[in-house]
Amino acid sequence: MMSRTYWIAFLLALIGLAPWVGVQAQSGTPVIRSFTVDQVPELVPGTELVFRVGGSAGGSLQLDIDGVASPLGLTETSAGMYAGAYTISIRDKVRHDSRVLATLRLDGRQTTVALSQTLLTAEAHARASAPAPVPVQISRIETRNTGALTGGHVISFIVDATPGGLAMVSLDGGKSTIPLTEERTGRYIGRYTVKTRDQFSDATLAQFSLVLADKTMRAAKPLGSGAVTPVAQAAPVEPAPAPACDGCGVVVSVNTVKVKGKPNYVGAIAGGVAGAALGNQVGKGDGRTLATVLGAVGGAVAGREVEKQVRSDTRYDLTVKLDNGTTRVVSYDANPGLAVGTKVRFDGELLRVRD
Repeated sequence: MMSRTYWIAFLLALIGLAPWVGVQAQSGTPVIRSFTVDQVPELVPGTELVFRVGGSAGGSLQLDIDGVASPLGLTETSAGMYAGAYTISIRDKVRHDSRVLATLRLDGRQTTVALSQTLLTAEAHARASAPAPVPVQISRIETRNTGALTGGHVISFIVDATPGGLAMVSLDGGKSTIPLTEERTGRYIGRYTVKTRDQFSDATLAQFSLVLADKTMRAAKPLGSGAVTPVAQAAPVEPAPAPACDGCGVVVSVNTVKVKGKPNYVGAIAGGVAGAALGNQVGKGDGRTLATVLGAVGGAVAGREVEKQVRSDTRYDLTVKLDNGTTRVVSYDANPGLAVGTKVRFDGELLRVRD
């Protein structure tokens, strides 16, 4: 009897716990299964960012975007699928590496996941992530020597400049070139033993060069012993301009000209025959003969003029302004298909399109 009572109590306890177990299962930690963004080519004011999140249904989802002051709430468009868009304003400071966090809240619990995609497309993100070019500069130059600037004495050069470059110093207008070694970051050192043929003085200029990537920086100072010359600014050497292209230019006008065609004798003969026939109908005797002749002559002339109009052609005159400031006109019997603004070059008398 006692055992039966215990079993009944146990069953009642299980029945009472069943709803509570179900509630615990439903109110577990929410899950975010996917988090994506439609990547964009640039992050400028007016750009729209579209986000989508997949996870537990029935929750409340919010995004926090670095550089945006207020969070963005996403709408549950279908069970467990959340979506929303944000348009970048002029007040925002969204960068290519801005972090985006999605937080899903459900029944007092929450889960936060970071966006694994970049906001920019892969190509645009790579450009934005590229390191800024290092400015090439020479900030300090020092020269030392062991005594007079005569044969056998040693001149030392110490240069503080942008690290990672190729440095050298030239004396006597480049007759003597001394490579400098970067003995520590940003400090270049070199030495030169004076030859008996050298004609140095304290006023002799030492020309310093620093090459880094595609940039070259140059500066100079006298050889005066122990002198230190800080270099505030030294302009980079600009690459030499590309050689001028002879015969290169651009099309500045395309004119269509109507040209009368060259007649042959078909029109004249046909016109003469028609004129003679018409003249033959006028007058009698000698008068008829004269009218026939005049009709033939007039008809031939008229026939040739009509044929000129019928056989008229179209000519295309292109005016090209050359890079040297002059202009040339080229004529074509057929449309060459070159619009105003097309870059061209002359190859002899032929006109070709250039890049």
